[in-house]
Amino acid sequence: MQIVKWLSLGSLALLHGVCWATPAQAQAGNAPQPAEADPSAITAANWYWGPANRWSWHNTRRIFPTDRVGRGDGPVAALAREERDLSGVTFTDPTTLKKLTVAAMLDATYTDGFLVLFHGKVVAESYRNGLTPDQPHLFMSMSKSVMGTLAGILVGEGKLDPGKLVTDYIPEMRQTLYDGATVRNLLDMSVDDPLARELSKTAEGTASEYEAVDEAGGWLPATPTSSPGLRAYLTGLRRPHGVDGKQFQYLDESAILIGWVMERAAQEELPALLSDRIWSKLGAEQDAYMLLDHYQQSYSSAGLNATLRDLGRFGVMMAENGVYNGHQIVPEAWVKDIRTNGVKGDSGLAVPVPWPGHAKGTYRSFWWNTEAKCGRFTAVGLGGQLLVVDPVADVVVVKFDSVPSPRLDDSVFATEYKGIDAVIKSVSGHGCS
Repeated sequence: MQIVKWLSLGSLALLHGVCWATPAQAQAGNAPQPAEADPSAITAANWYWGPANRWSWHNTRRIFPTDRVGRGDGPVAALAREERDLSGVTFTDPTTLKKLTVAAMLDATYTDGFLVLFHGKVVAESYRNGLTPDQPHLFMSMSKSVMGTLAGILVGEGKLDPGKLVTDYIPEMRQTLYDGATVRNLLDMSVDDPLARELSKTAEGTASEYEAVDEAGGWLPATPTSSPGLRAYLTGLRRPHGVDGKQFQYLDESAILIGWVMERAAQEELPALLSDRIWSKLGAEQDAYMLLDHYQQSYSSAGLNATLRDLGRFGVMMAENGVYNGHQIVPEAWVKDIRTNGVKGDSGLAVPVPWPGHAKGTYRSFWWNTEAKCGRFTAVGLGGQLLVVDPVADVVVVKFDSVPSPRLDDSVFATEYKGIDAVIKSVSGHGCS
């Protein structure tokens, strides 16, 4: 099961005739590495995949309209350091069943940045491919997990009610796919779209359906049938939905719509909400930023950008039940709900987690959870982006990548997650596989 934004986009590579080797083949030297991109030749028409994404994914504000997610004017929350050499840690690569070192894993999985924090202290940090500590990187669908976290803050403030209908906040969504769906249905991806489910059975159908989202958002060139912006696209989903809360279905539209819902609920624009409620309280080093469509609407499902260290701070905050830098930033009850209610909560969903060493996991408020005996929860994004939060081990790992083709995502995730598990076990003594 392919779980990140390339549920939307994975088949585009098939249509474009792209063919890449697996990470294991690349590591063995059996395939060419992606060529370096010429930034002067990169546009909104060719930025998405390799070789362009080796530059574009940490320079998106030079391609698209953006809005600032300010860090505030408070002092930076210093990250203490207790660095260790983790490069020689070994694990069995699930794609080849051969031993691989962490250093080789970083080489093989198109790494841009890698950060490991134990008890909130930096034990390993690496930058590659032109990424620097002060340079934000595109989150892709890790953005969704931040949206689910922000939603919990607004619930705690009494501004957002997960049990209310989407149409209570956005009347424009009446007579659409989301008419009758609740905010909780959005957060748990439990709105069933029978048409999308049917289209997903063919590569052409999946690409056609989800290219429309990115055309509306400006991430792909517009066509004569493109919607003029993300909100026009959402209100144009004039079709019935399935039974809400009964079936997990990963829809990018749900995470775009939650941004709109939160703006209406709080009467603030999304980047300002993120700044006021989260980023300005983390003691972040740098501003983050959100990509916008060409109608000034936030691409909340995939468009957040921030630095490696600042996402690490966010991850530590989640590991500490919403507390960081002297603030209870996220209600503790919401963080615990993310970790425990994917199975026991309203939706009752059990979701396959396609990472080695785990049985079925859960999904809650746009976070992926392992089974309870492991206890990790994870933000996942297209092209190898990972934020792994392990409260039991008190370890947070952030990995930014620029995987050159969606064909590689499954194998990259399998390899890097297994490597991250070995890192967590080496650092803390607590492993999950």
